[in-house]
Amino acid sequence: MRTQKLVTPLVLHALKYFDAAARNLSFTRAAAELHVTQGAVSQQIKGLEEQIGARLFVRMTRSLRLTREGSELHRVVNRLLQELELQLQAIQPSLNNKSVAIRSSPSFSMMWLMPRLSGFGRLYPEIEIHLRGELFGMSALKMSAESIDILVLYGQGPDQSNHHASRLMSEYLLPVANSDYLTRYPALAQASDFTEHILLHDDSPWENAPPYAEWGEWMRISTQCNDNEVQDFVRHGHQYNLSHLAINAATYGQGMAMARTSLILDELAQGQLIPTVPICVKASAAYFLVINEHVGNKKSVNIFKDWLTEECREFETRRDAFLSGIAQLV
Repeated sequence: MRTQKLVTPLVLHALKYFDAAARNLSFTRAAAELHVTQGAVSQQIKGLEEQIGARLFVRMTRSLRLTREGSELHRVVNRLLQELELQLQAIQPSLNNKSVAIRSSPSFSMMWLMPRLSGFGRLYPEIEIHLRGELFGMSALKMSAESIDILVLYGQGPDQSNHHASRLMSEYLLPVANSDYLTRYPALAQASDFTEHILLHDDSPWENAPPYAEWGEWMRISTQCNDNEVQDFVRHGHQYNLSHLAINAATYGQGMAMARTSLILDELAQGQLIPTVPICVKASAAYFLVINEHVGNKKSVNIFKDWLTEECREFETRRDAFLSGIAQLV
């Protein structure tokens, strides 16, 4: 017996209304966005619900809420619409849309971005990636002078008043070591035990970061220690100018690193690195996306920006779900 086809032209048309209503959680705002009446939106949603046999919204007096089915459907619809938009942009011809120049934090470039660029290349083989490691931010003048389209920074907020900057992805901090190191050093029962361990520091996690910034932040939030005690416990160990180097040292059993979990999710999953204390602290720093304001509507830049934003959004969801299974998130 042949299953009835649900993706019909009428359903496809209604999904446009559903997407707007789900994003706005309001039929009225969705109608304004689509330049139709509120009644037209309501009618399209009702027809869609009848067609698929499921309620998509809980209708309250002055607001809407997505049902579980509605939330799951919108996640798929939103992703497909974004992919469709990106593909249409990629198809549209342009003489100046064959490359995108990116500067990114070196550790983020090597450990997070690089493994994912193959996926971007499969989607958009016509776009050339020009990627360079960049430790810190840069002025609008320098971005323009060096023809840089996109800057990805890790820090507590870019001071980029002449650029279009947006928050890209959050981060969690977690102390890690390899199994060999943990067999050689005592277990951690209290904060003062850290003085018995070799700590591995990224001494410049972001521009103008204070000394021992990431270890200090994790210690203050995860323990009851005051600032003076924190400094006593963390002001020792090896220092590196890249998070990647500190993490590498930990994988070779040379000490305990304060890792950004986005950079080591695979190593955690594979057991190459092990949490020494199962507490993930949400970092005060985050990843930021800065767009050169002079690139205008350069399609290759918009394509990469949208792709990267979606990759980060999906990764953030997976990362948080994984971390909640192995540690306490605070």
